[in-house]
Amino acid sequence: MRPLALTMEAFGSYAKPQTLDFTELGEHRLFLIHGPTGAGKTTVLDAICFALYGDATGGERDAKAMRSDFAPPEATTRVVLDFALGERVYRVERQPEQLRPKLRGDGLTKQLSTATLWERTEVTGDAEGTVLASRWGEVTDAVVELLGFRSEQFRQVIVLPQGRFRDLLLAKSGEREQILQQLFDTSFYKRVQEALKARAGNLRKTAEDLKSRRQALLEQAECESETDLAALIERLKAELVEHEAELAKLTAHTRDL
Repeated sequence: MRPLALTMEAFGSYAKPQTLDFTELGEHRLFLIHGPTGAGKTTVLDAICFALYGDATGGERDAKAMRSDFAPPEATTRVVLDFALGERVYRVERQPEQLRPKLRGDGLTKQLSTATLWERTEVTGDAEGTVLASRWGEVTDAVVELLGFRSEQFRQVIVLPQGRFRDLLLAKSGEREQILQQLFDTSFYKRVQEALKARAGNLRKTAEDLKSRRQALLEQAECESETDLAALIERLKAELVEHEAELAKLTAHTRDL
């Protein structure tokens, strides 16, 4: 996922609308957000995660807590993120549940949360694009399907807020394995592993069936081992030769009569 542009309004540290144009980075895919304490570094990461998944990088704050304490009552808390996946371009916008001044009279009224995901691959100008999802949960599900990461996995391996790098290092082995599988797209090797495992299981079953048949044949022949069975076969062959010789003699004697 490559961020293209991020707009924040009345969000976290940013009371006024603020747009970051990531395309100015050019081909630099790894970048550092730095600045003095309180400058809003973590808010940028919060905004990216909030736009995609509806929560913050720390995972401890819900959407309603994202509103800036410095924003005027009439300002709408919202985040818009344009991002690219390969050659495809998308835009996601979220507005958390918030209070705003009533259009008529005094006091505040509740504005419900909204979320929309568009595809903008071939869009020019100010057009939004094709709507892919338009409900909070549906947008989150669509983002998970596009990126291949759940919110907590995205926070662990894509954005690294202060003090969170250790989360990946301290993750349980099963969770870390799942994250790395998604990072390096090891699904092909997993399918090969499963196919080999299934083939090994079939061969094991065939071997067990052959072993059962072998044991049944030994029991029928009243033999304890294959060596005993081989000796029995040799004796029977010898007896067969003797019986055939006797039969030949009897046949010849019958003709003479």
